[in-house]
Amino acid sequence: MKILALFAVFFLMGCQASPVYYHRDPSRQIVVLDKREISIIALGENRWEAYGGKDGGMKPDLGVQKARQVAGIEKVTGCRVVNAQVVPGHEVDGMLLHATVSCAK
Repeated sequence: MKILALFAVFFLMGCQASPVYYHRDPSRQIVVLDKREISIIALGENRWEAYGGKDGGMKPDLGVQKARQVAGIEKVTGCRVVNAQVVPGHEVDGMLLHATVSCAK
């Protein structure tokens, strides 16, 4: 039982390390695309983070999910995403994405 509790704590720590996870963060913006909620937050100059956008089912299409997260960041920023990477530790679920945007015309 202790091992299960430890596993749960470590699993939750991965999400909670990101400010986008905190639902009450005043800087967090929510975008709904394809009926999927994506939380977006600024990390700094031209750096953004997206969390969510997952399809239902056992094996979600991570490419579609990443495209949805990128579209969410572009919608919030009004800028084009030039680089987007799934955050290490989220390769399997694709839930957390870091992106760099360019607002040059």
